[in-house]
Amino acid sequence: MKRKEKKEGKMFGKVIRTIISGVLAIVLVVLMVAANTVLASNDRMVNCILGDVDKTIDNSKAETEGLDLNYNKADYTEDEIGDAEADLSGRISQEGIVLLKNEENMLPLSEDSTFSLFSANTAKLTVGGGMLGGGTGLRDVYEEKGAKINDTLWQFYAEGAGKDYGLASGSISFGDAEDFRINECPLSEISKEALDSVKDTVPVYVLKRVAGEGRDMPRSMYNHADSQEDKERSYLEPDSAEREILQYLNDNYDNTVLVVNSNAALELDWLADYPNIHSVIYAPGSMDSVTDVLTGKVNPSGRTVDTFAADALASPAAQNFGDYAYYNEDGTVTKYNYVSYAEGIYVGYKYYETRYEDTVLGQGNAGEFDYASEVCYPFGYGLSYTEFQWENFKTAWDKDTCTVTVDVKNTGDVSGKDVVEIYAQSPYTEYDKANGVEKASVQLAGYAKTEELAPGETQTVTVTFKEEQLKAYDYKTAKTYILDAGDYYITAGRNAHDAVNNILAAKGNADVQKMTAQGNLGMTDVYVPENPDVDTVTYAKDSYSGQEISNLFDEAAGDVTYISRNDWQGTWPEHDGKAMDQVSTWGNEINGTDKEGNPASFVYGKTVSSELLAKIDSFDSLSPVDPKSFDDEIVYGKDNGLSLIDMRGLDFDDALWEDLLDQLTAEDYFTMIAQSGYGTDFLESVNKPFCVDADTASGLIYGGTGAMFPNMMTLAQTWNQDLALEYGTMIGNEALIGGADGWYAPSMNIHRTPFSGRNGEYYSEDAFLSGTVASQEVYGAASKGMYTYIKHFAFNDQENHRGDREGQFAVCTWLNEQAAREIYLTPFEMCMKNGDVELNYVRKNDDGTYENATREIRACQAVMTAFNRVGYTWTGASYPLITGILRDEWAFNGFVLTDNANTGVFMDGYQMIESGADGKLTYAKESARFDFDENDPAVYHYGREAMHRMLYTIANSKAMNGAMPGSVFKDTITLVDKVRLAINIICPLLILGMAVLTVRRFRKKKAKVNVESTSGHEES
Repeated sequence: MKRKEKKEGKMFGKVIRTIISGVLAIVLVVLMVAANTVLASNDRMVNCILGDVDKTIDNSKAETEGLDLNYNKADYTEDEIGDAEADLSGRISQEGIVLLKNEENMLPLSEDSTFSLFSANTAKLTVGGGMLGGGTGLRDVYEEKGAKINDTLWQFYAEGAGKDYGLASGSISFGDAEDFRINECPLSEISKEALDSVKDTVPVYVLKRVAGEGRDMPRSMYNHADSQEDKERSYLEPDSAEREILQYLNDNYDNTVLVVNSNAALELDWLADYPNIHSVIYAPGSMDSVTDVLTGKVNPSGRTVDTFAADALASPAAQNFGDYAYYNEDGTVTKYNYVSYAEGIYVGYKYYETRYEDTVLGQGNAGEFDYASEVCYPFGYGLSYTEFQWENFKTAWDKDTCTVTVDVKNTGDVSGKDVVEIYAQSPYTEYDKANGVEKASVQLAGYAKTEELAPGETQTVTVTFKEEQLKAYDYKTAKTYILDAGDYYITAGRNAHDAVNNILAAKGNADVQKMTAQGNLGMTDVYVPENPDVDTVTYAKDSYSGQEISNLFDEAAGDVTYISRNDWQGTWPEHDGKAMDQVSTWGNEINGTDKEGNPASFVYGKTVSSELLAKIDSFDSLSPVDPKSFDDEIVYGKDNGLSLIDMRGLDFDDALWEDLLDQLTAEDYFTMIAQSGYGTDFLESVNKPFCVDADTASGLIYGGTGAMFPNMMTLAQTWNQDLALEYGTMIGNEALIGGADGWYAPSMNIHRTPFSGRNGEYYSEDAFLSGTVASQEVYGAASKGMYTYIKHFAFNDQENHRGDREGQFAVCTWLNEQAAREIYLTPFEMCMKNGDVELNYVRKNDDGTYENATREIRACQAVMTAFNRVGYTWTGASYPLITGILRDEWAFNGFVLTDNANTGVFMDGYQMIESGADGKLTYAKESARFDFDENDPAVYHYGREAMHRMLYTIANSKAMNGAMPGSVFKDTITLVDKVRLAINIICPLLILGMAVLTVRRFRKKKAKVNVESTSGHEES
């Protein structure tokens, strides 16, 4: 019996061990499959994140003696750069904070003050984190700076009942869904102990909002709030729970501070109902310097980069923003979405200030427009703890350049910095009115920030700008840029509204009763150009290339009726479509009633004609060139003995490039054009090294040092061009240390409305400010040999339906050419024309020896296109946009890459190269969507041009550091490949071993035979 039980026990053990082996075998098989599918498809990204980005160079056959091959040098060592990064980050954060309100000079407070931080979001806020998370908790940051935080209240939000509340994420998985629940901890849930602890402290309410890539902020909270009252509010205003806490603080304390932590210019008109909120601080990104501002360690010097409207939905741009869908003629919804920029050039302050001036002057059918109730804080606005006096305003013209000088004196009691903003007003002439040329009341023409001025100290601030900045685009008649005859007003203003009042004072015909302030006549001058009539010639050629400028986007104007300041009320934009019966899941405003009769949010829609639908369905780049017209000789794999390093320092059109391009294989074409996401592969045929292209706008998430900086909206709010240049240079330094070659930044789409989900990554509602900051970043990074992909080119000013996810097909963007050129293309153009940087290379002498040499090269060398369409054509494959603007008008020979193309089924590879673009941001072969027909003359022709431009950009970058003619870049095995190799060897061996053990485990053992001698037998 015992023997039987023992035998059964052994069998049970064998079965258990076998099951475990089977499970382990399945796990190992899954691991192998994952290694050879998921890991293999994402190997480039994984290698980058793990830091496997180093290049290996064999210089054994190169004549390196006496030569400096370190073409781009870092300003810091790996050990030193951390302190420099922290210092720069701190200065951006400090100068980027805007003091919006400071009644009775309640701020600054004593350094001994204890701060009670209200809101469930405070305990979740971190400083210094990035796309991959991380960062330091807000309390730790503040206490390290010496600030005192109310521990009882903090613990309630961090560990108590308050920890279960807080904002939802906003965009989910880059726009697959959205969750914008505000979810603030109600006042009734805050413990008595926590509320009592606020006594004798300074209550600080943090009003936070989030958004994220792929989704815009909701225009109504219909899908995200519980009460009907809150459903009808927008995400930009406080909900009931927030208002209840604010009311409690207002009723019980006379020193409450509001801190707005949002990338949107929130609606703040409700502050009038809370008179004891005397101080308001705006910190859109990093919050780490807020306590320094509260206590006066830092005197705020930031300025707004957007207009803070009382009702963000009341702007002309907001009438067409969000969730708009095309419907078939049979009433069914199509897969396509659209947006109509019916506001034309009147975005942000260019609307509010222009409508204000026309109201004051009684012109343009402006109606009963009350500026004071429309605008809470104007563009360019910000307060200080000291006072600045401006005197001796002067303008001087030298040919086409205007130099403006202003004496700025600190007349207060503490040191601080001031910002001088220069605005210009172009005449709105009868020609303009007759031909549909729109003019804003003022436009930013230049700006400068003072040094830190001590009390009593004066600095003469100088700002220059070009006459060219005063041109306007006439898309209806002249179909080019014009310069009107007449008076141009130049003024120094403390903000855009101040500038308009100065000009109104100078005109002398304004109804002062309708003005919000008197204006300063002494801060205004008049410029009269020489042309007696409208000039349609001077600026009809590009200032950089000399190319004739004419309309390129007539198709994109669509059937939209555009607003005109000649008749504000008569041309006011309507929603381009009607509210349908489909509930909007993309945050539309309240635009109808549901089945219960309650206000609800529906999709806007309109019928699309079969003709237009066919155009949207097509892969038409709008190229006028017949693809059958090419007869290029197709050459692959020629042995000309050249390497990419041989091309460094040569002109783009040097004949030697043709010999190098002949060496490329058909596989090289496919690899570079179809799979250039997050870097470009090693090419053996021309000995091109693997190059790393890194995200993001606020710091390199790989290929750098891992440091993250305040967001770009904060950088723009510093109004400090030197800081922007420092930042770009710092990114270049990090790349030299960490290995990145290209940078997916800067981002310069426009804050068309405050609802845009990526406004924190972009700079401003103003094109000139955006272009100025971006240009400095580009120049700084380029000075260290880095190519920057300025993005997203172009008109990608909303996240909803942009085209990045499954089931999205790129929103059709309709706009007129004046708006396209004067607003949305301007920042990119400024980057293209921001000057040259020094390129170091090795030059071969006539005697065969080499020497170090330098030349100038364009600072801007790369562009990232956008998801959306311009008209019906995908921007990344629009011939008018890529070839017409970039290649021809701006004479750009650099690398043009798509935005993420892994899910974009509309992103056709041939259409892309036919338009003049180069590479797709994909890394997986299965998502490339490009059939490279190596024998097709047109495919070959466009592909060869694309390869030329991509290789030219890389050859003249830091990717060539350490190499010279004769050097050989080695294609070494990557970390991911090592892991895959190990998995593919070890896992099968383990499975085999477990199989052998399993077989042996159940194999019956042979019975032993014992042979005993038989007694009585004798040996013979």
